[in-house]
Amino acid sequence: MSFSTALVLVSGTAFAQDTGKAAFDAYVEGLKNLGLEFENGSVDYDAGSDTLTLTDSKLTFSGVLKDFPVEETNVTGNDGATAIDPSKLEDITYSLSFSSPSVTITGLTHDNNSFTSESWVYADDSQLLIEGARESKGRLKVDGRMSGISATNYDFVIPEIPADDPAKRASSWLPFVKATLLTSYDEVKVDSTGVTIEAYATEDGKEVAVLTGTIQMDGYLMSGAQDGRIAEYSIDRMTQNLRTLEPASGQMLAQTTSQGKTIYSDIDIKSMIDLFDPAVAETGEEKTLIGSGSAVDYKSSQEIAEGVALTIAAEKATLDKATVVKRDNNVLQLMDQLFNKQAPGPEELITNVFQFYRSFGFADARISGVSVIFPLGPGLDSAIKIKEMAMTDISSNGIGEMMLVGLDAPNLPEGVSAKLDWAAIGDIEFADYAPMEEVIGKLMSDPTYGENNPLEVARAFMPRSLGYELEGLEVNIPQIGQTALGKLETTVSTTVPPIPTSLFSKTDGLRIPVKAVQDPQAQALFQGLGLETIVWSDEARLYWDEATQDLRLERLMIDIEGVGRAEASLRFANVPKALFEDPEGQGQLAAISAQFVDASITFNDAGVTGNGLKFISEAQGIPQEALKQALIAQVAGATAPIQNEAFTKMVSDAASKFLNDPKDLKITLTPPNPVPLAQILGSMAAPQTLPDLLNVKIEAN
Repeated sequence: MSFSTALVLVSGTAFAQDTGKAAFDAYVEGLKNLGLEFENGSVDYDAGSDTLTLTDSKLTFSGVLKDFPVEETNVTGNDGATAIDPSKLEDITYSLSFSSPSVTITGLTHDNNSFTSESWVYADDSQLLIEGARESKGRLKVDGRMSGISATNYDFVIPEIPADDPAKRASSWLPFVKATLLTSYDEVKVDSTGVTIEAYATEDGKEVAVLTGTIQMDGYLMSGAQDGRIAEYSIDRMTQNLRTLEPASGQMLAQTTSQGKTIYSDIDIKSMIDLFDPAVAETGEEKTLIGSGSAVDYKSSQEIAEGVALTIAAEKATLDKATVVKRDNNVLQLMDQLFNKQAPGPEELITNVFQFYRSFGFADARISGVSVIFPLGPGLDSAIKIKEMAMTDISSNGIGEMMLVGLDAPNLPEGVSAKLDWAAIGDIEFADYAPMEEVIGKLMSDPTYGENNPLEVARAFMPRSLGYELEGLEVNIPQIGQTALGKLETTVSTTVPPIPTSLFSKTDGLRIPVKAVQDPQAQALFQGLGLETIVWSDEARLYWDEATQDLRLERLMIDIEGVGRAEASLRFANVPKALFEDPEGQGQLAAISAQFVDASITFNDAGVTGNGLKFISEAQGIPQEALKQALIAQVAGATAPIQNEAFTKMVSDAASKFLNDPKDLKITLTPPNPVPLAQILGSMAAPQTLPDLLNVKIEAN
C-alpha cells in the first residue's frame, strides 16, 4: 500500500455522523490527535457533488527515537535480557511527509470513528519525502514523486492512539496498527512513482556517499480489499538503479534491477498481524497468506569491480498458496525490550527466530528461464542457464522437493563445461520442535553441552528423512575428458534418530576417465586392466524393521565395466532398538543379543582376473601359471588359522577353479537356524567350528 494511502487512514477521536466539510474537519482533528501536522492552502466544498477540494495539502509526521539500539549487540552467554551498552544506543531523528498540489475527495462521511469516501484523488507531482539521521553518523533521504494516485470506495476505521506504557512501547501499538491496515476499498492505484535515494555516512566530519540511486515504479494497483483481505496487488513494471560504496576499494559500484508485470492475488494481511498478536491462540490452523503470485522479465546487474558486472535474469517466477500458521512467539516482547534498552537473552532470541520461520510455508514456488553471466576476463564472459528451479510443499513439517532442471554451462573457467538434466532434494521430514527447543535451552545454558552430548543434539535437530537425485550430469575438462553420470538417487530415513534405519542408494552409469584418477598407482592399475574410462554402477538397500527387529542388507552391489560385478546380502534377527538409541552405551550389549540369519557374496568376473593376472605377471616378471599357483597357496594359507581341513580344501578348490576359468564366485552362509552373535564370538576360541556352525559354502563357476 502506498504511503499516501496509509496516511489517509489514520485519525482521531469519536464524532457524531458527519458529511462533507464536517467529516473532513473530524478527519483533520484525528490527524492532529495522532501527532501529525496537516496543512492546507484552502479547503472548498461543493455540496451539489459532495466534493471536497484541497490545495497545497501536506501531511507530516516527525520525531526522535531516543536511545535506540543501532549497533550489533553480542548476546552470547547472557542469562536472560540484559542492559545494552550505552555506547550502542543513539538518538534517531525521522521525518515523513506527503504533499500534493491538490486533493479531491468525493462522498466523505464520518460516523463513530469510521470514515468512508467514494473517491480520494491526489494531483500529479505529489511528493513523498522520508528523512532520517543518526547522531553524527549519517543520514538518509528518500524523495518520491507520484502521479495518478486515487482510491475508490474507501472505508477505514480510526484507531485510538495507545496510552503511553514504558514497558510496552512496541506491543501497545498493535491494536492501532491492526485498525490502520485492516481497511476496505475497491481500488487504490498509483500510475507512476519516481524515487531518488541518498544515504551518507559521516567520516572525520565530512559526508561520504554510501548509497545513491533511483527507483521507477509504474502501474501500482491494489483492488478488492475487505477488512484486510486484498483480492489483487500488481505492478506493471519496476526499475532500480543504485550505486553503493564498496568499502575496501572506496569505489561506488552500480546495481541495476528491473522487473516486469508482478501480480499477487488473495492476500490476507490479518493472518500476518495475528502471527504477532499474543491474544490470538496457537491452534495449528494453516491460513492462506497469498493465494498466488507471478512476476516476469527479472533482470539484475551488479558490479563486482568497476566496469565488471555479474548479471542475473529470469523469464518468470510463480508462487502458489503461501501460508502462515500461528505459533507462540514473543517477537513484540523482544521489541519492547529493545525500546527499553534491553538485549534479549540468547535462548529467547533463537527460539523466537525458529518459531517465526516455522510459521510460514508454501505449496509451490518456481522460477524459469534463469541465466547467470559472470566475467572471466577482459571481453570474455561465462553464462550459466537453468531451465527451471522449484520448491514444493515447504512447511514447518518438512520440504516436499527442491529441484533444478536443465542446467547448461558451456563456458566455465579454464575451458571446463558442464550440463545437468535434473537435480533434486526432497522428502525431508523435519524433527519435532519441542525437543529442539529443549536442546536449545541446554546449549545456551551450557556451552559444552553440544561437545559432550553430540548424539542428543543430532537426535533433536536431524531430519527424520531425506532424499536426493541427480540425473544426466556431464562435466568436460580439457586434457582429461568427460565425466558423466546417468543417475544417482539416495533416500535415508529413521524411526530412531539420528541413526538411519532405512537406506536406499543407487548409481547408474558413472563414467570417469582414468586420467582423472589422482592416485598414480590406482591409475596405473586401471590402465593395466585395459581401461580408459571407469564405468561404475552401484546399489545399496538397508532396512531395520522395528516391529520384527529384523535388520536386512537386502542388496549391496558394485558393477564396474571390464572389471566385474560384486553383490552381497546380509540378514540379522532380534536387533533391538537400543542398538540405535544408544550405540555408544547400550549398543554393544544390544548387538550381542542379535542373531545372524544368513549372508551371501557373489562376484561375476568381467575381465579383471585375466587382465589382472597378465598385468601383475608382466610387471613382476612371473609366468602367469606360477602366479596362479602362488595365489592359490596364499588363499589356502589364509585359512590355516581356522584349522578346518574341509574348509581349507573347499576354499582352495574354488580359488583354483576360478583362477583357471574366471567366471563367477559365490560365498554363502546359511545356518539352519539363526545363530546368536554371542555364540559366534564365543566360537572364536574354537574357529574350526565356525564353517559348520554358519554352514559356509564357497563355489566357483
